[in-house]
Amino acid sequence: MTIFARRRLQSMLDQLAPVLVEGKGKDILGRLNHPKNVEQALPAEMELALLWAIHSLGDLEVEPEWWGDSKRPDAITDTLVPGRTVAIEIAATNDNAISGEEAMDAIALQVSAAADRAEKGVGNFLYFTFREESGYLAGQYIRRRLAPKAFMLPEALSKTVQDWVSSGRSERERLRLQSTGLDVEIERKAYRQTRYHNIHSSMPPETHSLDDNPLYDLLRRKKRQLKAAAPGTLRMIFVADVGSTLLRRIGQFGEHDWTNRRVSGSQIIAHFMTTYGKDVDAVVAFSPYKEMLSFGFNGLTDRKPRRWTVTYCGSSALPEAPQTLQRIAEMLPDPHYEGYQARSLFRQGAFSPKGRGQYLGMTIKSTKGLDDLRVEFPARMLLDLLAGRITEELFRRQLDRSGSNNIFEHWLSRGLTISRAEMAPRDIDEDDDHIVLYFSDDPAARAFKLPEK
Repeated sequence: MTIFARRRLQSMLDQLAPVLVEGKGKDILGRLNHPKNVEQALPAEMELALLWAIHSLGDLEVEPEWWGDSKRPDAITDTLVPGRTVAIEIAATNDNAISGEEAMDAIALQVSAAADRAEKGVGNFLYFTFREESGYLAGQYIRRRLAPKAFMLPEALSKTVQDWVSSGRSERERLRLQSTGLDVEIERKAYRQTRYHNIHSSMPPETHSLDDNPLYDLLRRKKRQLKAAAPGTLRMIFVADVGSTLLRRIGQFGEHDWTNRRVSGSQIIAHFMTTYGKDVDAVVAFSPYKEMLSFGFNGLTDRKPRRWTVTYCGSSALPEAPQTLQRIAEMLPDPHYEGYQARSLFRQGAFSPKGRGQYLGMTIKSTKGLDDLRVEFPARMLLDLLAGRITEELFRRQLDRSGSNNIFEHWLSRGLTISRAEMAPRDIDEDDDHIVLYFSDDPAARAFKLPEK
């Protein structure tokens, strides 16, 4: 699973197949099955889910051939707004362009390569912290990460890195590299680092301009897909969060900066609608959200349900959100992860069908002590063990994080064995199942005894 379970995504594909034109279906399928490209897979997942939700309303035409030009919208529907035809263009966005991630990663790769020339493999253990600078330029507040785009590591800095490694200083002190637009501190860790998780900046993903930012640019590109709409057709852009801080923060505490140094996602969308309200009738933002754990008088409470936040910004032609948007939000299955979490886990290969599964937990239930023991056991974890995808050590660690307690050995030593097993009903929104194991007293595993009177 990523944002949705793989089972659910396949079900969406099955239901949408009759209305997907051949090219669209192959495009979504190819992007979903891309094992490493998160920039393709997560947007395809959200596009599929939103098309499926629109189709669930009862009416959908995908990329209509009769459209007025070659820039066809993703969806046409007559049920989203009663009595009106609506053309919808679907997009997804992340922090890639404002996080500086690409630039930092490119620099980290160059420094790691230089380190490897001094000691093979040491680059895999390096961690990079990039600094920032801020201030005012011509009356405009600026804040920038000191990780220049298209930076090429000079030979002098490359030699500095090699000397730092070969001298042994890398094992006891950090190295700071500075150049025009660059300021980074490098630390050699005791354990291997994961790419993209080995870079950090003190500057969070943010933007300081209403119209010079990736979200605004995306909305401008998408409005061109709606240009050839027939008179009377409503034009909407659905934009989904697949790792976007701007969209995730909408409506949340701290979204707006009252110093006006940075701008928020809702401000950017409102500015876009003010500028292009004659070309687009509404922008709708979808973001997966998991509320934080809360505390009460009795301590930690349960996590609140996962849900979707839907933000609507309309023009004078459609100022209020159609009620059907709430139905779409309700149709979307609960998200398993927020966009940034799914993006991070995807890059680590957590969702590959060839890798380890996404395991359900183990639940133990008993109403009469050891005389009535019922265990819900993660079936995929057992299968991964049998298939050799996980080791016995990892299997045991998944069952008991402390590694100190083998609950099955405890039951067996008390004379309990498995008396019955069954499969719990399969859940389409989970990528694992429970094997239900029942334990009961068994003389095959204990000393003999006389019946209790």
